[in-house]
Amino acid sequence: MEYKVGQVFYLVGSETAKVIPFRVVEEVTRTTLDGVEKTFIAEVPDKKNTKVPVTKLKGETFTNLQDLRKHMIENAANAIDNMIARAEHLAEASFGFSEQKDKSAISEVLKENNDEYSVQEKEESDKVSVDIGNGIIARMNLKDLEKVSQI
Repeated sequence: MEYKVGQVFYLVGSETAKVIPFRVVEEVTRTTLDGVEKTFIAEVPDKKNTKVPVTKLKGETFTNLQDLRKHMIENAANAIDNMIARAEHLAEASFGFSEQKDKSAISEVLKENNDEYSVQEKEESDKVSVDIGNGIIARMNLKDLEKVSQI
């Protein structure tokens, strides 16, 4: 990745579930017998405005919020898809239930009973843990999934 002094980046930390902005504040060019090497120093937004080499920042770096958001949504969607696939597999293995083959049967029962089908009725249990990559677990409200699917 190319850095310029003054540029702001966004780090999805590999050791924390936070998105941390940092600003490149220094470019150091060192000429040695082995050649020329450039290093960059970043300033992080803590109380002391700590300065650290960019190479010490662990995680994925993004140049803009749109790419960061897209990355996080993709990871969340992949994690949700994996959870659903595991649940589907478990239902098949445990109950012999496959949504594809039993979907029409469920629809018929609902039509006969004039009932609405609801997976989850209590709003206080609408939170789910989602692995968004790099060992980061996010807690999401299921109501927010509608927002994700509209993107």
